[in-house]
Formats: sequence, C-alpha cells, structure tokens
Amino acid sequence: MQPAHTTMKLTVQQPSAREIKIKLLLAGGQSAALVVPPEHPVLAQLLAAVAGADGGSHAPHPSVFQIPMEGGRASLAFAAHQLVGVITDPAVLIHGDAPSDADVAVRVPSSAVAAAAAATGAAQDQGALVRHPVVQIDSFLTGSELAWLMQLVFAAESAFVPARVSDNKEDYRHSFMMSAPDALKQLFVSKINAVMPEVMPQLRLGRFAVGAIDCQVTASVDGSYFKVHTDAGVNETYKRQFTYVYYFNREPKGFTGGELRVYDDTIRNGKLVATESYQLIEPRHNSIVFFQAAIMHEVMPVHVPSKQFRDSRFTVNGWIERE
Repeated sequence: MQPAHTTMKLTVQQPSAREIKIKLLLAGGQSAALVVPPEHPVLAQLLAAVAGADGGSHAPHPSVFQIPMEGGRASLAFAAHQLVGVITDPAVLIHGDAPSDADVAVRVPSSAVAAAAAATGAAQDQGALVRHPVVQIDSFLTGSELAWLMQLVFAAESAFVPARVSDNKEDYRHSFMMSAPDALKQLFVSKINAVMPEVMPQLRLGRFAVGAIDCQVTASVDGSYFKVHTDAGVNETYKRQFTYVYYFNREPKGFTGGELRVYDDTIRNGKLVATESYQLIEPRHNSIVFFQAAIMHEVMPVHVPSKQFRDSRFTVNGWIERE
C-alpha cells in the first residue's frame, strides 16, 4: 500500500521575514545557495526531501530538483537523494502537529500548480492548458507626455548600448537599451501605480504592496529579437511579480514584426511546463502590456527597412516587484 500524502507544516521563526536564505548541502561536500520568499513552493519541497530521507515523512517531493536561477536563464539540477541538509536563515521548523497561528501550512508538491491554476482559472488536471492573463491598455500616455518621450529618446540615440542577458549568452537577444532618466522613471512609476488597482485583479495574483519598479528604454532595431525566457525565478529576481512593456514608435510605423508571444503552460506530473501554443500581442503605439513575470515569453524578430534608429520598435519596459 502506498503511503498517503500528508500536509507538512512549516514554522518560520521570524513570521515577518520576507525572504529565506537557503544553503543546500549536497552529497560529496558540495553546496549551493539561493534566496526565496517564505511561501515559495521550492522551500517546502526541499525540506520535504530532507524530512523523508530517513523514512520519517511521506510528504511528496520531486525525485529530481530543477531550480531556476538567474531569472530562468540557468538552472541547478540534482537528484533528491543527493540532498543531505538544508540550512535556512531565519530558521524554518518542520512538524506535523497542529500549528500555531504563526505557522505556515504548505501542501507539497502541488502549491505552485495550484497558484498558477487559481490565477488563470484552469483545472489542476494532468495535461490541462493554462492560459495566462495579459492586460493591454491603449492611450497610456497623454499626447504631450508621448511627444516629450519621443523627443527625449531620439535625442539620446548615442546613449543606447547593446542589451545583454545576465549569463552573456550569445545569439539570445539583440536590441539596444538605456537606463531610463530620472524624469522618465518618475513618470512611469506614477502612471503604473495609478493603474495597479485596475490591473492587479485582471492578472489574478492577488493584491500586494507594490515595491520597486524597474524602468529602461529598449530600441529594437532591424534584426532585433529576444528568444524565449522568463523574467522571474529565485535569487535576485524572485520579487518580480509583473512585467510591463510600453510600446511607442514614430508614425507612420517604420517597422514590422516585434510581436510579443506569451506562452501557455500545461500541467505534467504536478509541474507547469511551457507549451508551443501562445497568445500573440501586437506592439500597438502608445499602449502598455502587463503580465506575470514568471511566464515564458518571446519577442519576435523586428524588421526596419530604412535601418534608421527613429524607425525602430521602442519600448519602456521593466518589472514590478512585491514590496
């Protein structure tokens, strides 16, 4: 008879902690470090693996861990039996008794799937398609704000530098970017905060206090693209909740392509797996798009017949973090 799945209880010794620093102790003396929020499902899965190593727990966990790193562009993979210990700061206690009010109850391993399915309204059935919500708002800037932005960007052509991904992988992204000047960042932070009460319910991740809002300007010139990637993972990117992309261009439009593909997921073996199906978002002038930062997405190739910088596909883009 197979043991019944149980609900493992975790007690965070500092209930107000917003992040848990984890050190993984692996067989052979190896170790790895990561940082996650207390509610992140990987924390429960790792502790379940350690608790079950001596047969003392039947809480399910993956046989192989694949932990995204660097915003999903890299991953750490190891077999569960290679995990010999987990050090957490602050301390996280495992127990099966009735918890106190400060305890956190986590059902392993379906919490990640449950969150995604709840956010999209999908069932948690094997093979169920998960289509993620995307919000696109037209006429985001006023006419005067847009004219000022375009004048600012066109005058700053020499300030744009080649965009890179964190692991410096070649042939993965081609475009040019610059950090947003303070005045531009202040404008977008104000405008984005103003629409958050409207956007949050539609993205169905629940309301939260907005923290830092990143802001950069990207010029997608002739031949630009950005292959399939995610903007959030563990470590330095785990606080990213939403990605936003504001589109603008000279009129008449001087480019073709540059659509945003937002990929669907499916549920396999209790995990979300990207599919080949997607939503295609048109880069409409003076519109802004919001979606969950953890979703796989891609920027399709851009074609600029004139090869002129001013005819490029422009965006102001970044991430919205949880406070």
